[in-house]
Amino acid sequence: MSTEFVVPTRHPVYYFNASSHIFQVENTLYKLCSSILSTSSNVFRDMFSTMENSRQPEVDGMCDEKPIHLNGISRETFELFLEFTFGRMHTGSHSIDELSKFLRFCDMYQCSHARKFIISRISSARYCFHSAKLINLAIKYHVRSIFPYAFQQLAETPITELTHAHQDHCRIVAAEELKILMHSNECQDPTGCNEDWHTIWWNGMGRFLLDGRNPHPYDDAVKHFKELQFGRVSEGCKDLMFKILDQGAAFKHAQQFLSETCSFLVEKLVFEPEPPSP
Repeated sequence: MSTEFVVPTRHPVYYFNASSHIFQVENTLYKLCSSILSTSSNVFRDMFSTMENSRQPEVDGMCDEKPIHLNGISRETFELFLEFTFGRMHTGSHSIDELSKFLRFCDMYQCSHARKFIISRISSARYCFHSAKLINLAIKYHVRSIFPYAFQQLAETPITELTHAHQDHCRIVAAEELKILMHSNECQDPTGCNEDWHTIWWNGMGRFLLDGRNPHPYDDAVKHFKELQFGRVSEGCKDLMFKILDQGAAFKHAQQFLSETCSFLVEKLVFEPEPPSP
């Protein structure tokens, strides 16, 4: 089944009769100055340089019937680029989708100034993004500045908002109880003490941390954990383990761990963009 050809129309603002080259994005024509685009984009600069050195009698972009087609981008994204280039970009908020697509455009067309601008906009609007989306943008488009915030937020996501895979990981963490490495002198049954401590940790801490309806933060989980009955765990061993919990040995290094992990991941996953060719 054939589709009817629709004649592209000139943009009411960005079709400058005195400019040099005609572009088509979707079904809209733009006539723009090559020098301005070359200043804003390394890809446009190289394209115009190649066209100037070409010995072909006819090149694209000289008339409406034979424009330069910019495929793979939307009209809205291209016009965001033009608004920025011509100093007409409004100061209001942009949607997450607009910012993400504009960053992709800046990456495709090597627009360093626009890229810095859009990254600042994304940083300002980071609270509107899902953390996983920000991490994806940081890795895909080499934006180190937004990775730490996104990683921290993702690490602190409530259990009720996590995926099934994340929940499985939390179950593994909860199962790794704080071990009784040395029993108190009054402990008469170290084996039974270990067994009951393990069981109570999982049934107590595991339940508090992984409650699907009301997951407890670590501090509250520890508080409720202390109120449980500990079976064959001796009073001395229980007091010793409580002291370790109160000192924060089990959980309070989490922030340092997150920070160090984040720095490691930034180095391994988020590469600095290559400098543009002269």
